[in-house]
Amino acid sequence: MDMSDRDGIFQRAVEVGRLISQTPEYAYLRSAIREIDGDEEAKARLDGIRALQEKLIGFLEREEEPPEDLRAELGSLSEEMQTTTRYQALISAQANFDKLMEKVNQSIGEGVKAGEQSRIILPS
Repeated sequence: MDMSDRDGIFQRAVEVGRLISQTPEYAYLRSAIREIDGDEEAKARLDGIRALQEKLIGFLEREEEPPEDLRAELGSLSEEMQTTTRYQALISAQANFDKLMEKVNQSIGEGVKAGEQSRIILPS
């Protein structure tokens, strides 16, 4: 495979990315992200969740037991966040986009498998 073949792969990958950006799954995900980003209360909750997660990770990295109040606060903030409509929309949009990307990866895998089984020998 020479450089022009590799360039062709990358050009096709860019085209696949462009096509993905035009799917409803991507549009819904971008919209859900914009909705969360525009909601100051939701952003504050997410920032709080991230900060608490970092603290918990610090305890775990030091092989220490995180304090119960820290875990309880994280649980409470997470529950509050999960009950919001915008967050539920984001989770749903992310799941649908992930399914699309899984199908894309499966299709690439099928192409690789078909290429392996091809009787045509390509020069190296």
